[in-house]
Formats: sequence, C-alpha cells, structure tokens
Amino acid sequence: MSICRILPRVSTSWIAATLAVLVGLSAIGCQHSTSDRDLVYRRPNEAVEMANTPSGAFGAGGLPKVLWLDPRTPAEYAAGHIPQAKNIPFPEIERTHEVSCKGYDMFIVYDTDYDDVMSKAAAKRMIELRYSKVYCILGGLKAWKADGNPVATGN
Repeated sequence: MSICRILPRVSTSWIAATLAVLVGLSAIGCQHSTSDRDLVYRRPNEAVEMANTPSGAFGAGGLPKVLWLDPRTPAEYAAGHIPQAKNIPFPEIERTHEVSCKGYDMFIVYDTDYDDVMSKAAAKRMIELRYSKVYCILGGLKAWKADGNPVATGN
C-alpha cells in the first residue's frame, strides 16, 4: 500500500476527530454555570423597596412585576412565608419555570435563615435559566420577621 493512500485516510480521520472534539467543547462552553459570586443579596426592607419602586424615567415604567420565590418544601412554606410569596420547591423550578415564572420582571428568592442554602441554589438555577434581576434576601425569613414584616401561614 502506498503512502498516498494512507495519508488521505489519516488526514480525514484526524479532521473528523478534531471536529468532534471542537463540537464537544463548544457544547460544554454553551452551558451557563453560576457561582456564589453571581448572587445579589438584599436586606428584607431593601427588597420591599425595590419591589415598590417604579422603573424607567420618572417611574414611567410602572412597578416591576415581582415574584417572591420560596423554594422550600410545601410544609416549610405552610409553617410561615412572606405573604405574597409563591412556593415553587427547588426540585420543581427547572420543570415548571416556563409557566410559573412567566411575565415577571424581578425575582426575590428567600429561605429560612442566614445560613440556608436553598435560596442560593434556587437563585443560581434562575440565573442559569437566563432570568435577570434575581435577588436573594439576606437572612431569609428570619431577617424578614426581625425587620417587622408580616408572615403568613398555610398554603
């Protein structure tokens, strides 16, 4: 067998392998990953103020449509939650977000306490799903209560 016959096969195989690697790497590069550095925290009263501040020049844009997102379990939600909050348990966010989060301009996520990870995980998931204006309440429901804000119970 001559070298001329082997070389085209090697070149074609090498090109195919290189393309496969590049396509694989580009697919990995398209995935949006987040870290704690991507999270924006607000104290409870700052979050309330943001939710009640009209957008646009001179407030012409009106109030933002805010989803107060409680990613805890339904039992934790029923035990106490921010009155206007919507309970979307963390495992359900990715599956239901297209319906449950549709039409909102801002997302304020909270959990129970300062060191809980549920709000961080939920906020990261929202960012990964390409939502913007996602905020975490610093201190969760505990800080919310400490600031004198109302808490609702039940579903």
